[in-house]
Amino acid sequence: MRGRNWPWLSWTTAILAAYALKRFYSRASAGDLAWILAPTARIVGWLRGETLVPGPAGWAAPDGSYVIAPACAGVNFLIVAFAVSVLGFSHRPGSPVRRLGWWVGSLIGAWTLTVAVNTCRILAAVDLYRLGPVAGLTPEAAHRLLGIGIYLGALWGLFAGLDRATGGSSGIGAALLVSGLYLGMTVVTPLLNGASRQPGYAGHAMMVSLVTLSWTGALALGFRKREKT
Repeated sequence: MRGRNWPWLSWTTAILAAYALKRFYSRASAGDLAWILAPTARIVGWLRGETLVPGPAGWAAPDGSYVIAPACAGVNFLIVAFAVSVLGFSHRPGSPVRRLGWWVGSLIGAWTLTVAVNTCRILAAVDLYRLGPVAGLTPEAAHRLLGIGIYLGALWGLFAGLDRATGGSSGIGAALLVSGLYLGMTVVTPLLNGASRQPGYAGHAMMVSLVTLSWTGALALGFRKREKT
């Protein structure tokens, strides 16, 4: 009985750590976020063949065409990736020591995945902005839609990979966990912090919710079909 209670320690500390990181991020400057902005900027610059210059607003391209600012840091994605890894899987290791190792590994893995995924998103977003309106969407809306798709795809890929690596066979619960955590971080948390008073929140919340729920429904149908076969 005593060993069975240990997963709750992992889950509780993960939630507290996620909350603390979210609070820190809400007040952080570009300098405060150098631990994630700097490596992202270096990789983006290397892949684009240019050196991004740090400044008060973030890491800027030499021609000033784009800036990797705190809003582009991907910290919300990092928090969700960490939460998915711990809340979804920390109960599977067989001992408290292994669970601790999983907790620490989840944090390191979430940082690594965030840098990689955010680099891909920024590279795609820079080219997308230069195209102008796409399929009737403004560059801002297309950029938001691109980010939602990339982040959700990476999160579900993370869950599926960890599920397979730990010998599980999760079904619709995977879609619900990932979707719930993502919506909670990107829609519910800003709402609780008063974002509803900001002009762009309604459009942001609607797009995020529609895309997330559509993907969740499609995944749920796929899981159901797989269970019937």
